[in-house]
Amino acid sequence: MEQQSTPRRHAVKVSWFELFYDLVIVAAIAHGGHLLVHDLLIANDLSFSLGVWLTSTFIVTFVLWFSTSMAINIAPGDISLRKSLMFLQMLAVAVANLALSRSDGLPDDWGFASLAIAFATVSIIFAIVGREVPSLARAASPWRACMAATAVVFALGVLLPDAWVTVQLVVFAIGILVAVVPIVLLGIPRLCRDGHLEPQHLAERVGQLVIIVIGESFIGLILAIGGLDSIPGPTFFVLTFIVAGSLWSIYFTSVFPMGLPSTSMRLELWLLGVMVFLVGTSYLAENLSAYASVDWASLSTPHTFIPLSAVYTLVGALLLGWVGGATQDQRFARIHLCALGVLGLAWIALVIGGAQANLLLLAGAIVVIADGLACYAFRPRELATL
Repeated sequence: MEQQSTPRRHAVKVSWFELFYDLVIVAAIAHGGHLLVHDLLIANDLSFSLGVWLTSTFIVTFVLWFSTSMAINIAPGDISLRKSLMFLQMLAVAVANLALSRSDGLPDDWGFASLAIAFATVSIIFAIVGREVPSLARAASPWRACMAATAVVFALGVLLPDAWVTVQLVVFAIGILVAVVPIVLLGIPRLCRDGHLEPQHLAERVGQLVIIVIGESFIGLILAIGGLDSIPGPTFFVLTFIVAGSLWSIYFTSVFPMGLPSTSMRLELWLLGVMVFLVGTSYLAENLSAYASVDWASLSTPHTFIPLSAVYTLVGALLLGWVGGATQDQRFARIHLCALGVLGLAWIALVIGGAQANLLLLAGAIVVIADGLACYAFRPRELATL
């Protein structure tokens, strides 16, 4: 039977350096979302390989962020060597996302080399943890080993020609499996079982990442409208602000107050929900911002991926609400499930009626807003007094 993790006597505080690291990660996530929306709106095309490629890039970026955050979580402290490695990792993540974007830019071998460097830094960071704190050596060993192996896999990708798209996807998939499987099967369970995890610190780290991702939507909106003498899509311009507030409400009333789950299996499902929620939030923000820069009448081509961003957001919220945290409140899971049901019925009616992509996205935005309002209305009593 799995032991529940217990918080330390002295809670780990989130440092300014971690927040700076978050900015780099969110910039990488936003870059992928922007490329997806650009290909659908401008190029009117999204190849399967590009979609898989950008999604894979998001996964490895999140794994890097989470693994580095866990090293700080279990072994806090102002360690100069660790900061230097994190700076190197930030640079590598930025280059990797620019090179692996499948756009005209840096070659793919730069991206593979950068990912190899980034994962190598994580392996070294966990080696430092095991050396500096002997009691954490056993807990750090799975992370150190799988991060080093992942670095080797991505280093092999450097040797592949850019034209070998399928082979590159296979190498990417192998790298993800080598990184994720040991973490899921050994890394997280050991931390939870041995009581090394600091729940409050990790909950705050994820919450701050969500805040920055939501805030990024305003940057995308301003950049999309900047330089124009009018707002082509005023409806989506206003919706961007309202949806951002609704996403804030969804997370910080239905997810954050419950804290982290206390067992490894639930924690892993919770982290999966975070990933899906972040993808949906980032892409939904990019979609709304892009549509705010296009005249309503010109949005005649139906797209399926763009309005689906609302589904990702609600599915992520549903998973987070269903798994719950240290304290569970199934009311929120039911709210998100109802929202998904309403959105599904609305889309069926709109698709049968031959609706354009703008109406589908509008329906998704309205349902997300309604979900946020419902979460606010049913928020815990202690939050209602704040």
